Amino acid sequence: MWRQKFTRWVASGFSSSVQPSSGDRPSSRGTVVALLSATLLLTLLNAPAGAAGPCTCKDLDKIKEQLDRAATSEEIWKYIFAWARETYRDVDPPQTNDDLNQKFVQLKNAPASKWYDLIKEGPVKEKKSLRKVAGLSEKGEPVVDEDFQASNCDDIIEAEKEHERKHKEFYFSFPQVFDVVMTSRLQRLRAESEVESYRAQKTFLEKKYADLKLKCLPKEDPSIKQQLQNDAAQRERLNQAENRIRMLGGGATGK
Repeated sequence: MWRQKFTRWVASGFSSSVQPSSGDRPSSRGTVVALLSATLLLTLLNAPAGAAGPCTCKDLDKIKEQLDRAATSEEIWKYIFAWARETYRDVDPPQTNDDLNQKFVQLKNAPASKWYDLIKEGPVKEKKSLRKVAGLSEKGEPVVDEDFQASNCDDIIEAEKEHERKHKEFYFSFPQVFDVVMTSRLQRLRAESEVESYRAQKTFLEKKYADLKLKCLPKEDPSIKQQLQNDAAQRERLNQAENRIRMLGGGATGK
């Protein structure tokens, strides 16, 4: 039943921005559509110049740049998730999805050493415009902005789609979200979904970057190749360990 509800909400306009007036209590449907709209369409990346098609050795730096951005975004959303869970004392919590988005933009443009202090300030007062490059179609399939696709190679584009698939998978694991009207609960789910989705995007890019780097190495460098293989295996072990910790309920950021 809840999957049918999800499909109907998708068909009615996944991409629509639904914002109830300040005097109205948000309905379950309206709140969820707004949540999914903001979640599944928001990816704040600056698309670098490049060429569409399979990734080659010349794309290594671009893939690494996207990998670093995904890793940084994952860490930022851990802070925002803790904020949405109200683990910071004497801090106004987020009230809307835009509060989450604006805090992400604020932290993304600040050094990591400032993130905690900025979180303690509560919701951002000066709003910034947001750029959207990926989301889900009315059928629930990942879609990517045409300009972004035209300027990035296939693995970078696929990483964006992996991010969106993770969002969809995450919400499917919480069917009760479609009957809930508690805004704070939805904010927590949204923030946690971003953590999981950026982790999936990061993990995808880590593997693609490592595989491509191995292919691009000179054949006479077996020692470097072995070191890269060892590094890739170590990253995979760390990712698996972090996922196990999260399944046990740990790993939340907060001070």
